[in-house]
Amino acid sequence: MKDVLRLPILFLFVFVLLFILFSALSVLALWGGVYSEGREAALQVVEAHIPQLLVQMLPAAVLVALVVLLARIAAKPGSRFLSLLIPLAGAFVLLAFGYQILQRLGPADAAGPGVSRPGVVEPSPRRFLLPEVFNTTESKVIYVEQIDERTVSPVVLAEGGSADQKLLYFPQGRISVGEDSIVVRMAGYTLEIDPDPVFGSMFAADPVLRRFFSDLDFLNRELQRVFRHSLPAFYFAVLALVVAFYGSGMFLRLTRWHLLNVTLALLAIRGLLALFRFMSEGVVFELEKVLRNPQAVQFLPELALLVVGGLLLLLDLLFVPFQRVEEE
Repeated sequence: MKDVLRLPILFLFVFVLLFILFSALSVLALWGGVYSEGREAALQVVEAHIPQLLVQMLPAAVLVALVVLLARIAAKPGSRFLSLLIPLAGAFVLLAFGYQILQRLGPADAAGPGVSRPGVVEPSPRRFLLPEVFNTTESKVIYVEQIDERTVSPVVLAEGGSADQKLLYFPQGRISVGEDSIVVRMAGYTLEIDPDPVFGSMFAADPVLRRFFSDLDFLNRELQRVFRHSLPAFYFAVLALVVAFYGSGMFLRLTRWHLLNVTLALLAIRGLLALFRFMSEGVVFELEKVLRNPQAVQFLPELALLVVGGLLLLLDLLFVPFQRVEEE
C-alpha cells in the first residue's frame, strides 16, 4: 500500500518540475522574440503574457508527467488498482481544475501574442527589423538607419538576397505592423515581409519536433475553444485526453525490450495527437458542410480520443501482463 502515498507524491513532484521547466522555456522564448524592442517593452510584453503561457504549458506538463509516472509504474509495478486510479484521477484533477484556476489569472479576453490588449505594448517595428544592420527577409536584404514607430529612414534595399546586388536607396519610408505581414512603403516601392521576430530563429523548434509542437499548440487551441463553450464539454475533453494518454502507457510494458517500449509509447502519443487534429480539421470540417446541425459533431474528436483510449485500456487490462519484468 505504499503506492497510496508514493504515486501521488511522485506525480505531483514531476508535474511541478515539468510545469516550471516548460513555463521558463516559454518565457525565455517570448523574451527573446521581443527583446529587440528594448528591455522595458520586453518586460511589459512578458509580464502581460505570463498567464496565457501558464495556461498553454499546463496540458503539456500534466500529460508528460502522466507518461513519466506510467514509465515508473512499468519499471516497478505495485498495486494494479492504485496504478489505474491515481494516474487517471491525478491527471484529470490537475488539468481540469488547474486550467480553470490559471484562466482566472489572465484577462477574460485573453488573446495570443501580438494582439492588442489593455496594458500590453503593441508590436513595434523593432521586433522585426533591427536598425544599423543588414536584415535578411526572404530574397531581399534591407538596411535601415533609424526606426521609429511609423517611419524608417534612410532605407537601403538589395534585391536578390545579398548585399552585393543592385542597391535601391530611399531617404524615408513608412512602416506598418500587421498580424500577417510587415509593410514598408517607400517612394514608388512597397515591401512586405513576414512578421518573424528578429531573434525568433534562435528559439525555433527542431524540424523533428516542430510537427509535435504544432499538434500541442492545436490541442491548446481546442481546449480553449471547448472551455469557452461549456464546462461539462471541457471536462469531457480532459477526460478523453487523460484516458487516451493513459492507454498509450500500455506500450511501456508491451515487450521485454525497454527501448522498444518507449519508442512505441512515443509513437502512440504522436498518433493520438495526430488523430485528434485530423478529426478536428478534416472529418469535423467536412461533416459540418453537409449536416444541418454542425453542433452535433463538434465534440467528435474528443469522443474519438476517448474510444481509442478506452480500447487501449481494455487491451492493457486483458492481455498485457502488469508485472512482466518479474514474470520474465
